[in-house]
Amino acid sequence: MLNLKKRYILFTFILTLFAILFMHSNCYAQDLDEIVDYVVTVDPRMTDGTLDIIYEITWKVLDSTTEGPLTWVQIGTPNDNFSGATALSNNIASITKSNGSFVKIYFKKAYKSGEQVKFRYSIHQSSMYKKSWGNCKFEFTPAWFTDIKVDNLTIRWNKDQVKSSNTKNKDESYLIWNKTNLAKGEKLTATVKYSAKAFSSLSSANEWKNNQNGAYNTGVNFGVIIFIIVIIAIIISMFSRLRWWRIL
Repeated sequence: MLNLKKRYILFTFILTLFAILFMHSNCYAQDLDEIVDYVVTVDPRMTDGTLDIIYEITWKVLDSTTEGPLTWVQIGTPNDNFSGATALSNNIASITKSNGSFVKIYFKKAYKSGEQVKFRYSIHQSSMYKKSWGNCKFEFTPAWFTDIKVDNLTIRWNKDQVKSSNTKNKDESYLIWNKTNLAKGEKLTATVKYSAKAFSSLSSANEWKNNQNGAYNTGVNFGVIIFIIVIIAIIISMFSRLRWWRIL
C-alpha cells in the first residue's frame, strides 16, 4: 500500500492538473471571432458531375489580443479531391491547398478587434456524387467552425435539371438553403438528386467514396491536443512509478 507521503504527492499532483486544465479551457472559451455571413454557391458541371464552388465569407474579429490580429484562415473543403483554389477578392494575398482537405488563405493586412474582412474564393471539387438506381445524388455540407458562431449561412445550388432536393426555397436560378444563428460546430447539409442521364460523362472513378462528402472541421487547436497528450503521458508515468494499483 502507498505510504502517506506518496498519497499526498499524488493527491497534490491531481489537484494541480485539474487546476491547469480548468484555466486552460477557460482561456480558449473566449470567442475570438464571429462569422457574420457565409454564402456558398455551387454550380455542377453537367458533364462529369464535378462542382464549381464559390465561397463568400464575412469574418469579424472579436478579440485580437489573446492570439493576435487575424492574418490568415484555414477552411475545410468537402474532401481532398479538389483543385484550382482561386482568390476572387483583392484582399487575399495567397490561397493554397493545406493539410489535404483545407484551403489556407493569407490576407494582405492584419485585422484587429471590431474589424471585418469579406473575402471570396473558388475551388473545383470532385468525388461528390453517388450513383444508385439510375439516379445521381449529392450531399453537400459546407465547412463548419468548431470554435466560431455563424450568424447566417446560405447554400445556393444551381437548379438546372435537379430532380429533387431537401429544400423548397429557390430563386430564378438556384435552390437555396439558409440557416441563422448556428452554434459552434453546427452544420447545414444540402441534398440534391438528379437523373444520372442528366450528366453526359459520369465516371465511377469520380464517385463519392469513404464518407468523404462531409466538410472537415476548422479551427482545430493542435496546441491543445499536444498539451493533453503530454499531461496523459505524465500521469501514466507517475502512476506507474507509484504502483497505483496498490491503492485498490
